Amino acid sequence: MENKNYRIKDLPFEDRPQEKLLKLGPQYLSNAELIALIIRTGTRTKTSVELSQEILNSFGEGYKEQGISLLKQKSVKDFLQIKGVGVAKATMLMAAITLADRMNSESVFKRNKGDSPQGIAKMVMQDMKDLTVEEFRIVLLNTKKEVIAIKTVSKGILDSTVVHPREVFKIAIDYSAHSVVLLHNHPSGDPKASGEDINITRRLSQSGALLGIEVVDHIIIGDREYFSFREQGLL
Repeated sequence: MENKNYRIKDLPFEDRPQEKLLKLGPQYLSNAELIALIIRTGTRTKTSVELSQEILNSFGEGYKEQGISLLKQKSVKDFLQIKGVGVAKATMLMAAITLADRMNSESVFKRNKGDSPQGIAKMVMQDMKDLTVEEFRIVLLNTKKEVIAIKTVSKGILDSTVVHPREVFKIAIDYSAHSVVLLHNHPSGDPKASGEDINITRRLSQSGALLGIEVVDHIIIGDREYFSFREQGLL
């Protein structure tokens, strides 16, 4: 067999993603074709489109259930485990995924203010509803209650030991935040607050009051649902 990498230009003209995009627009390209434009080359036995489809298929039922958003949960190490994907292709994919995530975050920040529980939930729902472990994040707000940034504090089982006021408010101080919204997910899909959630909220709210940084709300993300301490009169 000839030792060569199959490139996009090796495909029939009408099947080349670049030509298809230029002629019809990016919305007419499949996920595999879009990825093929990023990684550019295939392997000795697969075109770039075939390799791209294999990348998507490698995530099995997860991809079928979550779609392309699943890629946001993947690391360079995950991509390197796929036959035909080396360091160059893995880093290209991570760069594209990160840029897309940043563009989405920036546009969402400009549309929403942090004083609306529904707005905050909408801002993070797509990103957090499918997480398989609990993540505790804080939404940092300025004096106009506009979102400055959203930062992850901890990952794993949520308890008062993991979510310590020192870690939470150090981030808030570093960003000169005027106030914060506490945020975490329930992988079970049920956003209802637990006793531990209530204890953590009370502890962080009291700590924030001492520091002059208001805890505006604590929002729990479930499966397309959210629970707001503020809306429920618990904060």
